[in-house]
Amino acid sequence: MNIVDGDKVECSRCDELISLDDANVLGKANNRSYAKPLCDDCLENVGVPQGYELERDVSYLKES
Repeated sequence: MNIVDGDKVECSRCDELISLDDANVLGKANNRSYAKPLCDDCLENVGVPQGYELERDVSYLKES
């Protein structure tokens, strides 16, 4: 996951820049190094596949 300007991330599906406050992150349940940020629209289309976890609050990743 590549953080842009300290507080934005690119949606891994549509490439839209979204705020970390609004980002949803899909991760593999047993692999913390795998994280795919998604905007709300893409999350609605993809859902949460079996074996993945959804993290809605990733604001702690903001860089000062």
